[in-house]
Amino acid sequence: MMQRVLIGLALAGLWLPQMAAGATLTVHVSDIRKDEGMLRVAVCDRDHFTEAECAYKGAAAPENGAATVTIRDIPPGVYAVQAYADSNNNDTLDTNWIGWPKEGMGFSNDAQMHHGPPDYDAAAIKLREPGGTIRFAMQYF
Repeated sequence: MMQRVLIGLALAGLWLPQMAAGATLTVHVSDIRKDEGMLRVAVCDRDHFTEAECAYKGAAAPENGAATVTIRDIPPGVYAVQAYADSNNNDTLDTNWIGWPKEGMGFSNDAQMHHGPPDYDAAAIKLREPGGTIRFAMQYF
């Protein structure tokens, strides 16, 4: 009986050791003005860039104007990375009355904000296994 259960679990993929699901991306962000709250990072596909629904996220507390966030199990592909300095730790990018960010933002490739977020292609990176490290600076309006 026990042998049937183990065989069933193995066939269902529930008992066999799981292989790594993807790449690991380490994101180092500099030029953070306040060592308060959290740096929030999202790795986004084209359809979700500049939205809260990005599938791969992480956070870390800034220290000495910088923070490093490591995100694991990202399928290889093309992504744009976005970050914001959530200095009041409310898990929301705070904006002013016209919609401009009141907290710092940054993007992979140091893609620049000009009257809004950069174009996806300007921030796009190709992520391969096993992954890697990217660096960019926080920007403020």
